Amino acid sequence: MLCPPSEQRLKALLVAVGDGERDLEATRQRLCSIPDFALHSAFERVDRDVSNALSTKEIISFLRDNSVFHCTDGEIYNLIKFFDSDGNAKLTF
Repeated sequence: MLCPPSEQRLKALLVAVGDGERDLEATRQRLCSIPDFALHSAFERVDRDVSNALSTKEIISFLRDNSVFHCTDGEIYNLIKFFDSDGNAKLTF
């Protein structure tokens, strides 16, 4: 059994995760509604060294170039690590 403060923190975490999932799905739907959106072209735009893989540095550079400054290197690394299927700390298309 959790103490009341822990329950409140767990509740806040679950609500934040749910809100993030809702926002992500809304973004996916907006992208799908763009008739000429090409996912591979977007990937290539971020892949600046043309290695067919995205590194933490490339994603951070892309975000900074597009005025997104609230993500840290560690957060992007953890995001890549979560989705990295071969353990090379990069994302492939």
